[in-house]
Amino acid sequence: MSTQNKSNKVWLKFLLLSLALGLFVSAPAMAQPVLGADCYSRIFEEKAVGHSLVNTYLLMYAAHNVYENRIDVANFLEFKKRFKEIFEPLGIDRFDFIDVRDKTADTQAVVMSNDKLVIVAFRGSESSKNKKFSPTKFAYDWILTDFNFFKKRILWWGWGVKVHRGLYSAMEVAYDDLKKYVDSHMAGTPKRLWITGHSLGAGIAPLAASRLVDDGLSVQGIYTFAGPRIGNDEFVKAFRKRFPDMQRWVFDNDLVTKLPFKIMKFQHCAPPNNIYADGKMVLADGEMLGPGKARSHAPGIYLQKIYDLLPLDLKAVVPAPPGLVNDAGIADSELEREFNNTEQKTEADSDSTDK
Repeated sequence: MSTQNKSNKVWLKFLLLSLALGLFVSAPAMAQPVLGADCYSRIFEEKAVGHSLVNTYLLMYAAHNVYENRIDVANFLEFKKRFKEIFEPLGIDRFDFIDVRDKTADTQAVVMSNDKLVIVAFRGSESSKNKKFSPTKFAYDWILTDFNFFKKRILWWGWGVKVHRGLYSAMEVAYDDLKKYVDSHMAGTPKRLWITGHSLGAGIAPLAASRLVDDGLSVQGIYTFAGPRIGNDEFVKAFRKRFPDMQRWVFDNDLVTKLPFKIMKFQHCAPPNNIYADGKMVLADGEMLGPGKARSHAPGIYLQKIYDLLPLDLKAVVPAPPGLVNDAGIADSELEREFNNTEQKTEADSDSTDK
C-alpha cells in the first residue's frame, strides 16, 4: 500500500472520530424521565369509594408537599412556583393557592386539577422549635393554647352538633376562596373531588368537605393523615351519615391524633387505618393504646411508611418520597412527657369528679 493511501486512511479515521466526538459533545442531553410521570392522570383511582392504597400515597404526597418548609422555599411566592414544578410533570395542569391569616387562624391550601379530578390539600401547622418542625409544639401552641377546647354549635348539621371552634375558624376564614376555586376547577368536563390534609390540615379537611356538600358539591373522597379529634358525638354521627367512606390514617400512636382529649367529649369522625411501628397496616382499626408519640407525627414519616406498603409495580410508577430529614430527632421528649402526664392527670381528675 502506498504512503498516500495510508495517509488518506489515517485522515479518514481522524475525520470520522472527530465527527463522532463532535456529535457526542454537541448533541443535546436527553431529558431524564420523571419518576411517577402523569401518575395523577394515569393511575390515580378517581372513582374509588373508600380505601385505595395508590390514592392514599398520592394524596399524602400532596399533603406533604403543601408544607413550605418541606420543599425548602423561603416564602409563599417561591412555594407556588416550586409546587407547580413538582406536580406538573405528575399530571396536574391547574393550580390555585390559598393563604389566609385572620386572628388565630392561619390557613394554607392548594386546589389543583386535571381533566379527571380535583384535589384540595390543606397544609398542617408549621410551628417550629429552634428552627425545626416540632409536632409537640404544635400540640401545645395550636391545640391547647390558641385553639383552646371551646366548641362551636353548628345547628345546620344537626341538633346538638358541636365542633372544635379553632378548626372551624381555620376552615371558615378560607372558605370563600376555597369555594370559588373548587367551582372553577370542577367546571367543564366532569371531575371527582378529593380532599386531604395532614395534622391541622387533617382537622380542617372534613369540615371543608361538609361545607362544600352544603353548597351542592359532591365530594368523592376524604383522606386525612395525623389529624386531631374534631367534634362531639352528635357531629360524628351526622358526619358519618354523609361521609361513610372517609379514610383516616394514623402512624404509631401519633400524639396529635390523641388531641383534644377524649374526656373533653371530642371524637374522631372515622375509624383509623393504623400503621404500626413494625409497618403492619390494619384498616378500620381501633385506637392504638399507649402514650402519644411526637416522633410519629411528621409528614415525611407518614409518606415513607405508606410508600413502604406499596407493591413493587406501584413503586415503579409513583414519585418516591424525598429524602427524609432526621424526623425521628425532632420530638421534644420533655414536652412529650408533659403531654402524656397532662392527659393522665386530666382523666384522673375527671374520674375523681365523677365519684
